[in-house]
Amino acid sequence: MNALHQHVQQLSILALFEIVALLILSAVTGICWTYRNRGFWSSSSANSQFIPGPEGKLFKGSSGELQTNGAASCKAWYSLYKRYGPAYEMTIPFFRLHIINHPTYLEHIQKHNSKNYIRGKFIRNVFGPLHRSGIFIVDGKEWQFQRKAATRAFSKRNFETHITKSLHHWLDILIGLLSNLAKEQKEFDFQELMGRLMFCLFLQIAFHEDKLGRDILSKDPDCLKSTPDYIQAFDQAALCFDRRRRDPLWRISEKLSGEDKITKRAADLFYAKIDGLIKKRLDAMKNGYTPDPDAGVDLLDLFAQSTTDPYKLGGMAFSFLSAGRDTTAFSLSWLMKEIHHSENQHLDAANKIRAEAGELGLTHEYLRYGDAPKLRFSNAMWDETARLDTVSPAGQMEAAQDDILPAVPELNMPPRYIKKGDIVSYQNYVLSRMPQVWGDDAAVFDPYRWINENGDAVSYSPFKYHSWNAGPRSCLGRALATYEGIAISTAILDHFDVLLTDNHKKYEPLAALNMGIKGGLRMRVKERASRIC
Repeated sequence: MNALHQHVQQLSILALFEIVALLILSAVTGICWTYRNRGFWSSSSANSQFIPGPEGKLFKGSSGELQTNGAASCKAWYSLYKRYGPAYEMTIPFFRLHIINHPTYLEHIQKHNSKNYIRGKFIRNVFGPLHRSGIFIVDGKEWQFQRKAATRAFSKRNFETHITKSLHHWLDILIGLLSNLAKEQKEFDFQELMGRLMFCLFLQIAFHEDKLGRDILSKDPDCLKSTPDYIQAFDQAALCFDRRRRDPLWRISEKLSGEDKITKRAADLFYAKIDGLIKKRLDAMKNGYTPDPDAGVDLLDLFAQSTTDPYKLGGMAFSFLSAGRDTTAFSLSWLMKEIHHSENQHLDAANKIRAEAGELGLTHEYLRYGDAPKLRFSNAMWDETARLDTVSPAGQMEAAQDDILPAVPELNMPPRYIKKGDIVSYQNYVLSRMPQVWGDDAAVFDPYRWINENGDAVSYSPFKYHSWNAGPRSCLGRALATYEGIAISTAILDHFDVLLTDNHKKYEPLAALNMGIKGGLRMRVKERASRIC
């Protein structure tokens, strides 16, 4: 009987194992079937009957479409647009992506239902170590708090005092450096130089800090031979964190490659400098420091009215550096490329910018804040550069709740259903090249689309001209970037003739968070005998 009982027990255990194995096999088969053509743990499509998109692979979905092997991701997005149009869906592990390249969609998510579209967990996980709790990765009350604090930084009074004074100070140094480079007939990378200039200007505007800037930029051409380690770290971090956006398994891949140590070191090096400046100011405040309105109120003064938390202040400062430094430096580089490239010689842009400034009687050395809007052609060149060579090539938001995107008849697209946790993604690089938005000449650089027959400025809906974002999250620094861009470019063109090393080259976009020029913009400058001012 005991032997029989043991035999029955063995059969029961064997049967149990078989059942468990069958259940596991069924579960694995079910999971494999469920995610046979989409990213693991991404939602199913509610629009599959009519929405196009690339064919997905088991667990990986369409993530392979975004692996650029060092190329700029905007080129990959443009390739997808050419294949599937402005509106389609794709998945990567953990996310369904709804591509919404059309003003109707943008107006919906950024105006009519903006509270439903947030930065979300993915953005915070990816960029948290770099942005801390800065404005570009937070939502709700924290975002409102920082937005309100930042708004005070861009008052008209602050523009006309502290910001203008800071810009003129560093323009003096820049023009002196360019003059020495001209005398020595030295070739240099204009984009790298603009990055240095904008970093120095940020330090001045944010902290009234001049000493650190002198280690970055001076009138001596030898200053271009070395770069402080924390600036190298800043640039390196931008590349590393950009790759994270396209790799949902970045934690694992960075651990295996060792890149996690690089990103941590980059963030630590940068914040060691910024936190030091913040600590210095907070200590001064404890000892009775108060801002001097006549000297201009810097960003840290304004932010410190809202919080004295060093961690938060560091993140807020970084947000403005990342938004203002690369975007303006890159936009200036693209602008100089467009002014002097052989494709645009028919515009005679450099001479028109000089003549325009002269006709307005701008007899002081550099443009003041109130001067920049008067330069109609200069603004048109700047706006067209920001449209076609947008330095903010793409963006995405997470749906906090289920939603329905409106129909877009001109795309033959019915209403689209969005599930909670799905990502909506748009690409400004694609939008600016879409005939459906800008007409058949969308991909042509044409500043005159910004000037009407009477010579007056033409404006476009921010959901069409989307380079500066739109709705509640529209770019607060647009006026600052525009003033800086026009004042700097006008000063350079006033003093120098610019000679691109290769004015026939097809300049490609940079693979980074912001879209600069791959390989930089090599040039020489020659001092002009006659000047405007």
